[in-house]
Amino acid sequence: MRNILLSSAGSKVALARIVALSARKRGATFFATDENENAPTRHFADVFETIDTSSSLDALLDYCSDQAIGLVIPSRHSTLKAFAKAKPRFQERGIQIGVSSVDSIEMCINKLNTFEHFTRSGIPTPKTFALDPESPELIVPQLPLIAKPVYGSGSDRVHFVDKIETIAQLASSEEFLAQAIAPGIEYTINAYVSKDGRCLCEIPHRRIAVENGESMQATTERIPALAHLAQTIVEATPGLWGPINIQAFYDPESESALAIEINPRIGGGYPLADKAKGEFIEWLIQETLEDRALEAFDSWTSGLRMLRFRESVFDFPSH
Repeated sequence: MRNILLSSAGSKVALARIVALSARKRGATFFATDENENAPTRHFADVFETIDTSSSLDALLDYCSDQAIGLVIPSRHSTLKAFAKAKPRFQERGIQIGVSSVDSIEMCINKLNTFEHFTRSGIPTPKTFALDPESPELIVPQLPLIAKPVYGSGSDRVHFVDKIETIAQLASSEEFLAQAIAPGIEYTINAYVSKDGRCLCEIPHRRIAVENGESMQATTERIPALAHLAQTIVEATPGLWGPINIQAFYDPESESALAIEINPRIGGGYPLADKAKGEFIEWLIQETLEDRALEAFDSWTSGLRMLRFRESVFDFPSH
């Protein structure tokens, strides 16, 4: 069994533990890399290496070849497109990358493109506008709105907007979009997409408490409308593969759901799905390193709650 590497591991200790368990039970070594030598995950990997993937993947490719890595799992939003483009180069050396196609990633990371994709595909989504610095007043009749960067991730620079002055300021600063406020409760749907494009599992969780866009407290809930929404999105989006997560709002009164965005990567709340028996990392390893065909899975645990807390690790700096 070839080894497994988690890229941009950072502070994703819960995820690192999951990957480590899957690797070690196969007799494989779990590698973690990050550009920050002080990443906490260095304490939870069999081998940790400082490698910067923000500008080039060349150093990582050579490292993976030297260390007999069979599967690389990217985890940072900003590197997904580069990893997708580099897949052929890695595959030439027998290294698989658990990442979706370039086209699907380009659509997902640009939120205006995502809105247009949802609209074309008949997927329910809140009305979304580009903020025009030349005519911000055109948006005023739609207030209040949510404004967010077109290429943002998590909750970074997300604004509640109820004044034209705020619209004008955001429109002139950088590329922002405005989105109608969705009714209902916010959910994340963790889903697994097989190599042949089937949505094998979808596990919604209600976001009870969120910090920097990541669920700190959440509960899995079996909601048919959200499961159907995830399946519809996957069917309409060729090229998705592996663990993904979908942000959505669900209105219990109308039993309807609206899709907000697709993140074609492992989400920060994925450990809850894993604990609920949605073992997406296991499935990714089975597809890539064991060439196993996967079946749909719906026997996950509903009503499971995740409560996160901070913990510390201690060491002596190497210099």
